[in-house]
Amino acid sequence: MGIYKDKLSILEKVERGEISIEDAEEELKSDLDEANDASVKEEEVKEQKIEVKAEAGEIYAPKEANAPTRRERKLSLAESFQNWQPQMMVSLSKNGNVKREWPWKDKTWQWMWQNFGYPVYVNHSLEVGEGTKLNIVQYQGDLFVRGWDEPTLKFSGAVFDVRIGQEENVIRVASSTGQMQIWVPKGITKIDAKIEPGDMWISSVSADLDLYCQSGDLGCERITGDIKAWVNGGDIRLMSIEGAINASSNRGNTEVRDISSDDVMIKTSEGNIWLSLNSVSMGRFRCESDKGDINILSNGELSCELLVEASMGGRISPVILPWQRLLERSETRLRGILNKGGASISLITQGGRVYIQEPWTKTFPVPSTS
Repeated sequence: MGIYKDKLSILEKVERGEISIEDAEEELKSDLDEANDASVKEEEVKEQKIEVKAEAGEIYAPKEANAPTRRERKLSLAESFQNWQPQMMVSLSKNGNVKREWPWKDKTWQWMWQNFGYPVYVNHSLEVGEGTKLNIVQYQGDLFVRGWDEPTLKFSGAVFDVRIGQEENVIRVASSTGQMQIWVPKGITKIDAKIEPGDMWISSVSADLDLYCQSGDLGCERITGDIKAWVNGGDIRLMSIEGAINASSNRGNTEVRDISSDDVMIKTSEGNIWLSLNSVSMGRFRCESDKGDINILSNGELSCELLVEASMGGRISPVILPWQRLLERSETRLRGILNKGGASISLITQGGRVYIQEPWTKTFPVPSTS
């Protein structure tokens, strides 16, 4: 559009006799060259974007640049919206201040509330059938998802922009800059949620979870489904999980406790891992940390094949374990069978320490629960 306007302006100058045809040709050529350069730069930027996919059986850890930490993001958000006033929040309804004609001609988003001057309060419910998938995208804000016994999917929150779309077996939600709360019925079997940046908390749901959180913390509690989670610039806390766990964090810590899962894979970069296990005799448990410590607390008997490795200056802290068969032991590598074996536990750190505590020892550096 800009090139078209420039060309029209140059032709009008020729018509008024202000410039010659030769000068006009030079100006047009110059504008075209600039447009081509801009197009080339735009294509170069697009080519730099890399699509990352998690391979089956591997720890879920996409390759991404460092995101701001939760503290850095909160400080930035507070500075940007320091003049927010709670009384500025208003409620928009279909018959009131909707920005577009109802019903919409396109059915992509059936419901939308939007006001970029100040937050709008949304309270909306949908009927949900069995086997429904829920997709959530939250930009610049916090997300809370809770399970409940009602048959409806309920949305409540104060945000600048929220859009909800419903198709066959799929419900999609997108909101921006604020806080969104969603109550999930048992008919939801899969939740894909992405928040950037912001905090996410999910509790008391039976669905499988696929989660991404940037510059914020992720918490999940009382989940009966499987969890796949990636947090960039924040911490992960997983409690009372029954399904498989595949969690990765960058510039953040990961704490996993009170679980009954027998398939756990955890990876951190520039962060520590805390894993609390009850009696274990089957399953796979693997923790990997780059520039961080791994802390394992056992509240019961560990019957497993244990592998502990510490490289790049890392160390294995002294520990007394009920070995049935000790295969290898040094300052940087420990391998053997505990009790009767059965489960597989691997603890791998680069540049950190590995701590293993059983109930009779009290040297374990437990994180604060506040």
